[in-house]
Amino acid sequence: MDLLLCTYLIGSLLLLHALLVTGTSDSHMFDNNTSALNIILHSKPSSIFVYTDNDNLTRGLSLLALKGYPKNVVYNRVPKSASTTLRYLFRDQAASRGFTIFNKEIYVPFLLSVDIQREVASELESAKAPALYERHMYFINFDDFQKPQPIYINVVRDPIQQVISAYYYSRETCINEQRCYFNTTFVNETLDECVRSRSASECVSASQGVSPILPFFCGNLVACEENKTFALQKAKQNIIDYYTVIGIVEELYNFLFVLEHMIPKYFANICQTYMSNGMRKENVRSKKTKNNEPSETTKTLLRAALADEYDLYEFIKRRFNIQFQQVLQYLAI
Repeated sequence: MDLLLCTYLIGSLLLLHALLVTGTSDSHMFDNNTSALNIILHSKPSSIFVYTDNDNLTRGLSLLALKGYPKNVVYNRVPKSASTTLRYLFRDQAASRGFTIFNKEIYVPFLLSVDIQREVASELESAKAPALYERHMYFINFDDFQKPQPIYINVVRDPIQQVISAYYYSRETCINEQRCYFNTTFVNETLDECVRSRSASECVSASQGVSPILPFFCGNLVACEENKTFALQKAKQNIIDYYTVIGIVEELYNFLFVLEHMIPKYFANICQTYMSNGMRKENVRSKKTKNNEPSETTKTLLRAALADEYDLYEFIKRRFNIQFQQVLQYLAI
């Protein structure tokens, strides 16, 4: 924890230094929606910070530009991927930073009709700015409704861990809260039993209370739920085109660090809030839910069934780690 605090303090000092070096000439004057990184970006050759890797979909892209109109931020949260922690943090940020927040207590469906998508786009456009909209929902392309594209953010989790958490959480809420969104015939079945009696692919599906991550980035086309090959490629392309930051749960502090320095109007000081409160809040649900760790045999079968999800997860992980390094590089200038 001391190391994380040191990282936060050093990063903040480096950001201040970078701003002082950059200066405040007219060419660097931006409104409050502009991040400090963007100020630096306008003063340095962007080609230095273009990254490459082995994935053709990500080659040659800069990861420090805000995608979308900074009036609004959308967090279309993936279930069982630190969303409870982030909701607490974002509420705190809204109170301290003075932005509007839409905490939608709508859990299903994730697949939205065209009319509902239009309602979301219109609601956000008419909201008092700045605004953050968060909800369990698949990606919406605001261009389809002639509305300003927001800044998209999200977080994903190791797919097997996400499945384990979702599988048992769906059963807990079904038994304790009578909110059942899956085939209740199998409500008392463990994940090991599910895989042994049926297929791993079925056990990681909506019929078993698990929410696949691909459609959250692919969108609301039927093919996003039914065609994994299509969903994977579409998800990657949407991430490249529309998402400013997607972090991973396993490096949640780094995700918050990137948010803080790229979108400070919303997320300034969020790392400090997380250090003082977030780690405690992160475990709010853990007292209620004791997930059964599946066997290694089950995990092997699950990993095979989640091959496309792991492809996307590794894509996001590579992208985020490079983005994090680029942020540090900017702050060190």
